[in-house]
Amino acid sequence: MDTDPQKPFQRQRTDVPLTLNPALVSALQQADLGLRREAVHLAKYSPHWEPAFNKVRAVLNASKPRNVQAIEHIGSTAVPGLDAKPIMDIAIGTAENADPDEIHTWLTREGFLYRGETDAIRPDTMYGFEIEPHIRLVNVHVITYGDTAWEHYLSFRNHLRGNPSDREAYQELKELLVQQNGSNRSTYLNGKTDFITLRRNR
Repeated sequence: MDTDPQKPFQRQRTDVPLTLNPALVSALQQADLGLRREAVHLAKYSPHWEPAFNKVRAVLNASKPRNVQAIEHIGSTAVPGLDAKPIMDIAIGTAENADPDEIHTWLTREGFLYRGETDAIRPDTMYGFEIEPHIRLVNVHVITYGDTAWEHYLSFRNHLRGNPSDREAYQELKELLVQQNGSNRSTYLNGKTDFITLRRNR
């Protein structure tokens, strides 16, 4: 075992939840959500997505640590009329001095799977929620409330909500990327980067 005290502690990704909060299971069943990990598929916008998020947020608000300052619905499932991968993205904004161990304990006790820390590419700590193994229903992005990455998530969501022409263009881009790249998730994600970057600060 490597016991070098200079190396930072690294959590191991989890594939099996400690438990599943029945209230979250109830909120997410019959919500038109679920996609096998690493798969790329667009589903028609569902009117069930926003109510499902509201139920999930209510459950999490009831148990959240005091340093959780906001829970927001982000990504394509948060944009009415936009087709999306049927996985709900949720941003959890924490205070700058929030204890990551407290946040981790809270989310894993609710049934979320730990999926990785902030790094040079990803600005957030990731968790996922699955009822059936490897069928992802929710991705949670834990991020410092109000920082640049937090604002980017919300500004792009709000831009698409308020700009039908860009919403349509974004959907066309996603459809093209799915056709061109099949199940290559990394290429699909990278293909959206320029579009997102150009519009998230408008």
